[in-house]
Amino acid sequence: MGEHQGNLFEPQFNRSVKVQSTDHRITSHAGVIMLRDAEHRLGLFDAIAKDVRDPRREDRIRYRIDELIRERVFAMALGCSTQDDVDRLAHDPAFRVAVWNRTGDAVADERLASQPTQSRLIGILTGQAGNLEAVRNGLAQSVQRHVIASGGRRVKQATVDIDSFPIEVHGKQHGANYNGYYKKTVYHPLVASLSVRGDYDSTRQGNRLGNGFIHATLRQGQVHTADRMKRFVDKTDDHAHSIAQHVDYRLDAGYTIGSVMDELSSKNRRFVGRLKSNTKLDALAAEHIHRPPGRPPQNGYKYTVELGNYQVDSWKHAQRLILVVVDQPDPTTGQLNLMPRWFFLVTNWDEESRDADTLLTHYRKRGTFEDRLGEFNESIGVHLSSQGFKANEATMLLALLAFNLNTICRNELEDAVGGGWDMRRFVGSVLKVGGRMVKHSRRLILRIAESAEPLWSMLTERLEGWQMTLPKPSVGQGFLPPPDHAHLREVLRQ
Repeated sequence: MGEHQGNLFEPQFNRSVKVQSTDHRITSHAGVIMLRDAEHRLGLFDAIAKDVRDPRREDRIRYRIDELIRERVFAMALGCSTQDDVDRLAHDPAFRVAVWNRTGDAVADERLASQPTQSRLIGILTGQAGNLEAVRNGLAQSVQRHVIASGGRRVKQATVDIDSFPIEVHGKQHGANYNGYYKKTVYHPLVASLSVRGDYDSTRQGNRLGNGFIHATLRQGQVHTADRMKRFVDKTDDHAHSIAQHVDYRLDAGYTIGSVMDELSSKNRRFVGRLKSNTKLDALAAEHIHRPPGRPPQNGYKYTVELGNYQVDSWKHAQRLILVVVDQPDPTTGQLNLMPRWFFLVTNWDEESRDADTLLTHYRKRGTFEDRLGEFNESIGVHLSSQGFKANEATMLLALLAFNLNTICRNELEDAVGGGWDMRRFVGSVLKVGGRMVKHSRRLILRIAESAEPLWSMLTERLEGWQMTLPKPSVGQGFLPPPDHAHLREVLRQ
């Protein structure tokens, strides 16, 4: 009878199984310790916090800016994207150890900030001039610091992909509008992502590590896909050249407009992008659409045609035009379609530098960037539920920071194991790991699930190999007691 008293319940399928609750030092997010070690070695959040103006009284601060940012970003990195999630994670032992920027074993006993305090963080980031830009600049800093850590200097060449995507909202958020293309009420942010040598899997070819979002801005839901593009490219270009010596751009059809291409050409920046088709372009293509006599090959035909320089009245500079013909059989019938498909690439690369086939191969690597946008929505799942536009932009930037931090660790693991990992698999196998925090002889010992040990060992070895001077330990600071209304144990929300 005494054995039964501590049981939560007994499953009926096997009466030998007993489910019991245990102490609060059990965690299912042990991987947050690995994220903190990577972030600490890069010195990322400390650098961002130094540029954030904090209006609070220093003698009344329990949670510093870097700790608040760390708590929210780590939560997002593990898929806990809503602000309410931090009320639960504030009691998680691994989160407590990872978030506090203070030394000693006392960090395991101090609860973290609550949801209202995280709301005040958003108020600080949006209420003081320059604070939001400090977080935005942190995107490029995260990629830059990883590139330097993995190689000691800037890379020689990198490619920037720019695109927009929808973030659906439900409510009366300022700036969220119905978008006829997506047929939803959305925000329509613009993001730029950098990859070394234009390849997001560059390490497989022996190139340097380093890719991720380097710039982003939130826009109203109804704006055109190229709205504010010129200013966005200027800022992106500054960030990109802090990471790479030479930068080129890949653009979707929505951005191959005169103002954007002329701006890049005037700066001597190389680009390639799809060009929207029209009747004049289709007429140019018609004479090059042909099929040789005889039985077609099993995979059909695919070829490129140089069409020379092309310019419309609104363009300041003529650009090189390439026709791409894709004449492939129907996957069901195995027969060629009545007419082949074709599209156009426009570029300011000259033929001696990159021929048409090389440019096509380079442009198609942009598909991995589009996959990254899908992974961001799937693994982070940012929720923009604040009424204020700037507050939602701050939340989005923190979410992109979380994705960059995950990407850094995933890249290192991929390079160690020699394979590709999607973000959901990485989070589930490496970050969402069970563990138990043990306090022994004034030390904190995290005991993780044995199944995670091989991956953690490989990732730890990679982090220890970074060519970067470790930041100095933070100045010791005691803990102000939590407010009287703070719950020291997790409670169910009503």
